[in-house]
Amino acid sequence: MAFSVNTNANAMAALRSLSSTQSNLSTIQSQIQSGLKVGSATDDPSTFVISQGMRGDIGGLKAVQEGLNFGSASISMAMSGATAISDQLTDLQTKVTQSLNEGLDTTILQSEADEMLAQIQTIVASSEFNGTNLLDNGTTTASLNVVTGLSGAAITFTAVDAGTTGLGLAALDLASFAVELTLDNTAAFAATSDHISVTFSGETHIFEFVDNAGGQTLTEAVDEANNIFVHAVTIDQGGASTSAQVGTLATVMREQGLTVNLGDDGTISISAGGDASLTVDLTGIASGGITQANAGGGATAALTAAKTAIGGILTTLGTFSNRLESQAEFTQTLTDTLEEGLGILVDANLAEVSAKLQSEQTKEQLGIQSLSIANAASQSILGLFR
Repeated sequence: MAFSVNTNANAMAALRSLSSTQSNLSTIQSQIQSGLKVGSATDDPSTFVISQGMRGDIGGLKAVQEGLNFGSASISMAMSGATAISDQLTDLQTKVTQSLNEGLDTTILQSEADEMLAQIQTIVASSEFNGTNLLDNGTTTASLNVVTGLSGAAITFTAVDAGTTGLGLAALDLASFAVELTLDNTAAFAATSDHISVTFSGETHIFEFVDNAGGQTLTEAVDEANNIFVHAVTIDQGGASTSAQVGTLATVMREQGLTVNLGDDGTISISAGGDASLTVDLTGIASGGITQANAGGGATAALTAAKTAIGGILTTLGTFSNRLESQAEFTQTLTDTLEEGLGILVDANLAEVSAKLQSEQTKEQLGIQSLSIANAASQSILGLFR
């Protein structure tokens, strides 16, 4: 082995070993500080890229969770409003029932009923959460869209009209009546010639029978200047029974806001939200077999229909609320699963890191000793020159 002061191979080897040990110590120190074994692309490029994508998904799911919470709050506000409206209708039932009794001043009862109807409108206007009012479909926010996933999928709740107009109570008159039609076994409706006219709230609605089997059609007409509206009642003149035709008529009438109750005794009770101006014209019916009379309880029928409507609104709100709650739980599960998977990929095992730290610190001390010995070896050459 040659002795040289220019090149000390042992010292260079010791220095390389010491540099490697210090590099390992630097990595261990970084893992201790951050808690991550993959903190940058230099640690493990492919794993780092995957982890960044997972972090993005986790952030997206948290945003989805926030949206679901906002949706739940909006639905809760609407449910509170709808419940309050249902309570008002229950109180209104007392006034409507009292108006049927003899000797009570219906004027006073009507005034109280009007105040209750005004309170319903106030409740609807107040049932707003952050600019969203799901009980008033006439507002700029006609629906609530709630994002449910990273792909942008969403579920929608369309705003309803829970005000007095939507519930059919805008013109509630405690003194109103229902028009009752009675059909005997000779009653029939002839297509293209028979029609029934109903006038309420300043509008006249003409329900004209059209024979579907005969290929007849009718274009529904609107005469806004005179408030006249024509509606087609499509029947099978050759095969449908009178009761089936009456059922079809009731469906079309209900679509126009009328309350229609079909009795087992062949009667049809028609009311318009307690509107006392309701009239029914049967002069368009040529076949006979139908008689008309006024019956009490127009306000009662309107209120019954309103309670059914608000019940449907509460059911829809409750179902949607349950769906949001279920989706929120699922989203939280997805978030937790992603965070667990991310931890498996990038989190450092600090117990293992601690053991490595002790080992590398020992190696560092030994490396320093080894380098010191290698550097001292060149001093022995001086003895040859004494």
